[in-house]
Amino acid sequence: MSNPNPMFLEKPLSLAHARSLFAASDPKKLALLAPLLPHDYGVVKDEFIELNAAYWTVPVTAGGGPTAFVLDATVRGSSLVGDTGATDDDVIAIHAKNASLNSADNPWFFLQWKVDIVTSFSFEIGLSDPKTSEVLPAVTDIDTPAVGNGVTDVVCIHMDTDQTLTTAELIGDGTTGAVTASTGPSLATAAYTPTAAAWQTMLIGVRENLGYCSIWDGDAFIGHFSVGNGPDADILLAPYAMFRTRDTNADTVTLRKFEYGWEQNG
Repeated sequence: MSNPNPMFLEKPLSLAHARSLFAASDPKKLALLAPLLPHDYGVVKDEFIELNAAYWTVPVTAGGGPTAFVLDATVRGSSLVGDTGATDDDVIAIHAKNASLNSADNPWFFLQWKVDIVTSFSFEIGLSDPKTSEVLPAVTDIDTPAVGNGVTDVVCIHMDTDQTLTTAELIGDGTTGAVTASTGPSLATAAYTPTAAAWQTMLIGVRENLGYCSIWDGDAFIGHFSVGNGPDADILLAPYAMFRTRDTNADTVTLRKFEYGWEQNG
């Protein structure tokens, strides 16, 4: 029997190792294998068996209304659950404790989440440099796209039912270039709004001054979208998710999977 010990392989657990198994370097195959290739990729993956304070920060707006994300060990597979509270504009959020991702390393962010109420609701999910306030969005205007809150570099999916555009849009901005919305196809044209109580799956990726996302509403594929601006190289980013009630109904948000990764360059 051959010895499977990686010590006896040349450059084990690397892209070279993976490519030796395939006749061609199919990007789809390599993307699937990325978590198994620590020589060339870094991956942080959390199934939320517990809330690890070394990885995540879970801020909320002040005043005692919201309930920050906590472990919900009563559900199958475990998850985090939080509640916006019943005060208009209250927020619950989660973000990586450290901003460590560089657009030059083509990072990505994968999140599964659901909310029980989608009327009078806002969310923003993406990657950005640190905000002035982590309980406020990076996007300050979705109708005429604008970014603020101390953010210079971001790619995110943003939805706010208090705006004229009440469905989601993909927004990108960098230290260089202008704030840009998705085009060809446009997420706004897709008129995507999450289905209440259905799992939402979002994959968001960044390249230098570019961004993209793929979205599933339950099992329904909404589409793949891209934006022509995004974070500059060497601006460090953190993945985050922010959820806000836009009326006096409390919105309960559940997070099931949170994963981000990057190429090991340099």
